[in-house]
Amino acid sequence: MDNRRKNLLFLALLIVLLPFAVLFSWPDNRFYFIACDVGQGDAILLTKGFTQVLIDGGPDNKVLTCLSDNMPFWDKKIELLVNTHPDKDHLAGLIEVVKRYQVEKILANSLVVDSQVFSKFHQQVWDKNISVYSPQVQDKIKVGDLAFTVLWPENRVGNVSVWGNRLALADNEDVLGDKTAEKTNINSIVLYLQVNDFTALLTGDIDSKIEEKIIKNFNFSDLEVLKIAHHGSKYSSSEKFLQFLKPKIAVISVGKNPWGHPTQEVLDRLKSVGAKVLRTDIESNIKLSY
Repeated sequence: MDNRRKNLLFLALLIVLLPFAVLFSWPDNRFYFIACDVGQGDAILLTKGFTQVLIDGGPDNKVLTCLSDNMPFWDKKIELLVNTHPDKDHLAGLIEVVKRYQVEKILANSLVVDSQVFSKFHQQVWDKNISVYSPQVQDKIKVGDLAFTVLWPENRVGNVSVWGNRLALADNEDVLGDKTAEKTNINSIVLYLQVNDFTALLTGDIDSKIEEKIIKNFNFSDLEVLKIAHHGSKYSSSEKFLQFLKPKIAVISVGKNPWGHPTQEVLDRLKSVGAKVLRTDIESNIKLSY
């Protein structure tokens, strides 16, 4: 068989199989909360029908596998991309996401971080001309059937001109100095999510001091899912916070790490409030449907 006939046969086979592939990949109308296994980092994918929201991207490109496994193969649009804060373990994977997908809008603080990761992300956002919004408390964001309320930061963080200007590529790879890292953590974007009767709290890497401010100013009831802050660090998920929220499910995004995340203190606190604990280092990709 010559090459021309082989090509025609392949094309005919493709035409026959394509409708079945599309039908097999067609999404149902359920809501899915997916904690992607990206190692020691965060990446949460929220989907309903053809609507996708990605919150953080992990420390490398593993998030791309999670997207391809949980989105129709022909759907390359992400309606909202959120970077809770610009530390590498939450940001690095978003560089390729912005490059390969059509991102409609980005939610991110306007902090400048002296790292190659941030500079590359900034450059991709600039090149794709994507609109970036820096949120503050009480902002309401609606994406299809997904309704978000911003619970933190208290005020917009940084300078909004960051997303309107080009930045030179930094020479170093990581955030400079503990104080800078601490500043990004405590200014993490915290989102309260509602989809019909489902509720979730997405906490970035905030600490117990920020948790206390949040529960002082907001009232929650029947919280279905809590994304545990800072991969289960003992400085987050305080007893007071967990007793106030009483989540049914606690999702911990974590991988192999030298800090002992998640700490036994946090696991014990979660047990005391009766939360079901799901961990990406044990369950791999966690997929909850409602």
